[in-house]
Amino acid sequence: SFCVRGERVMEERRHKTSMMRWALLAVFLASLTLSSTEKVLDGDLKNLNTVSGELISAIEALMPKTEELAGNTAELTKVWRLVRNQKEAVEMSLTELSTNFSMTIRKAVNVTTINHADQSQLSSVFFSGDPFFVQCVGAAEPLHRALLEAAPKMVKAGVQPLALDCSAPLPSGKTTFERFFPTKNTSSDEPFFFAVANRDPPRTAQIKNPLSPESLVKFATLSTEIPSVSEASSPGSFKSLCVKKKICAVFMYPGSMSSKDLKAIEALNQRYRRVSFLTVNTAKLTPSFKDLSGPVSGRMPSLVFLKHSDGTDRPLSTLGAKPQPYWEGRAWSGEKFSQEAVGAWLDDAVAGYVPLKSVKQTPNLVDPSAKARSPSAQGGDPAADPGRHPRERDTSHYAENLRYHQERMAREEAERTGFGAPKKTQSKAKSAPKDSAGGGKREGGGFK
Repeated sequence: SFCVRGERVMEERRHKTSMMRWALLAVFLASLTLSSTEKVLDGDLKNLNTVSGELISAIEALMPKTEELAGNTAELTKVWRLVRNQKEAVEMSLTELSTNFSMTIRKAVNVTTINHADQSQLSSVFFSGDPFFVQCVGAAEPLHRALLEAAPKMVKAGVQPLALDCSAPLPSGKTTFERFFPTKNTSSDEPFFFAVANRDPPRTAQIKNPLSPESLVKFATLSTEIPSVSEASSPGSFKSLCVKKKICAVFMYPGSMSSKDLKAIEALNQRYRRVSFLTVNTAKLTPSFKDLSGPVSGRMPSLVFLKHSDGTDRPLSTLGAKPQPYWEGRAWSGEKFSQEAVGAWLDDAVAGYVPLKSVKQTPNLVDPSAKARSPSAQGGDPAADPGRHPRERDTSHYAENLRYHQERMAREEAERTGFGAPKKTQSKAKSAPKDSAGGGKREGGGFK
């Protein structure tokens, strides 16, 4: 019958296609064990091209056979599913082989592949503070040729090159592009690189053609440099230098530090990328966490280690409650300020061996001079302070307006009950100014 003949023809084609597929896969797998000799590799690649051509020819020969089964949709659907399964099997084999090749090449040039579903690896890349240079590329896709040459140089410079599939979903469900680069044009075919270090947001590389290995190395090293120790000269700068960094070491001193102490702090700063180092002049600014350190003397700097936690390490108060973030800290209590002594203590603090004390509120700095300059502190009119919210300024006209309405309502009630005021007083009441809703002019009030 037509169906039997058609099924027999398709079965022969399927068998041939299957044999070709396995032959192609065998050649691919065999090529993995080839020596690096170009002559041997060239011969196997020629064989691979030959087998690929035969496979393509066998597939093309199946195309007109679909017309023979046009009258039997059930049989045609069955054959189509078989062909689709063969297609998926071939694609899977080729993808696995491409991934194998890609991983081997990455390992050879010291490029580590990050699993997009591994929370621990992702946290290390984006939040550890260590220096990384990343190309967004799939596991089966090749690295950019410029990165192949630049990767060994980056490793020597102390920057670890990585590969990450930025289009794949993270544990949160978002992709890396959506999470960190929301404005990125994901349809672009240009390679995408970024560098991340010091617990700062990732910095994207501006692609300039031709893309050279030297330009990638320069970008990677400059973008991951350890920032120098900065002074928190205002509450706002303290927020950016410490609060937003989540972990910070605050060195306090009443005035200017000695060059010896600053040199020791700078040396320590190079050792701890995860920790933001900053100084505070306590002669100008008062820390809210001074209870951790006690009085700051002029003999040597005082150090407070502050750390922010998301609250997941604490048990929940009630079922279904959300973790409550909190701050904690500890002051260094050594007798001699030196790089060795402070460094040993910071090692333990960063590693979690130093017990920390909870901080009641988010750490900040208070500027006493700003409080002294405020109008209320100087005996001025607090309602005239431009820094206050508009709702907190002079509201005396509202009270006056309320009294006027109360008096008018009292007069109207007295007239209605027959116990009204004399005519002269009532005439004055009628000539009283209207309120703001009536558009009248108010004498000596807040309306013009």
